[in-house]
Amino acid sequence: FFFFFFFFSFLFFFLFFFSYFFFLFFFLFFFILFFFSLLLFFFFFSLSFFFFFFSFFSFFFSLFSSFFFFLSFSL
Repeated sequence: FFFFFFFFSFLFFFLFFFSYFFFLFFFLFFFILFFFSLLLFFFFFSLSFFFFFFSFFSFFFSLFSSFFFFLSFSL
């Protein structure tokens, strides 16, 4: 009887331990995945923002250059 009790307690303890570790591992894995996805998202967002800004500036620069070109041509 005591042997069975000990065995079952050990088994439950083992299962609890493994489930805890499994849960921890899963949680960490998902956290790392989430963190990396967030980082990638921010990185791509900043890149897109930079490209948008760059295109905007290039567009304005071309506009101004054409304007100055026409101004000089008219003069």
